Amino acid sequence: MLPKQIFKLLTEDYTLILASDEKDFQAIKEVRAEVFSPKYSMPPEILEKKGYLFSQDDEQSFLYLLRDNTRDKYVGTVRAFFINQSTPVQKMPMQKDGNVEGIEYLTQQLPICEISRMALSSNLSKHKDFSALQLSTYLAMSLMIATRINSFLYHYSTLFSIMEPSLFRILKRQNVKFNKIGNAVDYYGMRTPFAADREKMICETEESMGQITKYYLKELCKNPESFWKFIDNNPYLKRSDIQLDRICKLFEEYGDDVDLSLLLGESAPKKIERTV
Repeated sequence: MLPKQIFKLLTEDYTLILASDEKDFQAIKEVRAEVFSPKYSMPPEILEKKGYLFSQDDEQSFLYLLRDNTRDKYVGTVRAFFINQSTPVQKMPMQKDGNVEGIEYLTQQLPICEISRMALSSNLSKHKDFSALQLSTYLAMSLMIATRINSFLYHYSTLFSIMEPSLFRILKRQNVKFNKIGNAVDYYGMRTPFAADREKMICETEESMGQITKYYLKELCKNPESFWKFIDNNPYLKRSDIQLDRICKLFEEYGDDVDLSLLLGESAPKKIERTV
């Protein structure tokens, strides 16, 4: 069970939102511009031209925003770029742009997901219960929880990410155990490609992230209209792909005590083997 202060931080002081309309997409651009401009030493105009602020890949993604409710300001974003049989792009961004090669044997069982474009503002308001470092760490965890929520709703086989060492260390402290699948490459700075089996990742993060994941899934069950609108408007997704109705029925039957195995709705996790 998470301490009450952390639960309140990540459900009341800050909240996760699935981007579903043009206003949300503009907010994503603004957060990315704020974070990436100093990081890559590029003005927003150049970032826009290069597709860093929004691109075709974002149209093939679940996009999440993190809102600071105390200031009514968006301070973070992350995307779950997905590939299924219907998507026009059949290579992950890390394969197209990052020169990550030799991982095709891990990408054959669709759908798969690349967690990318994680951006968290450095301009965070002070919090009475947490230091600046603690706050940024918990908010980074919250963005990872967004992808965990998404993994319940859409049954990926494997999740991929290409990370700088600092993010990998933050996630590892929260028991997010990605496996290295290649050597570091120069991808907006030196980064290493990783992969994780969806079910294994969910099971290993249940203690640190399960309570908040259930909170957001239950909230989504209460007001699913905008979520279903997003699914219906996405040309690469169908309602039958999504597990929300099944999850909502489980909450109705079992409440907060619903077993993780029921929420997963699948068999035992597979093993992601190291290649290096």
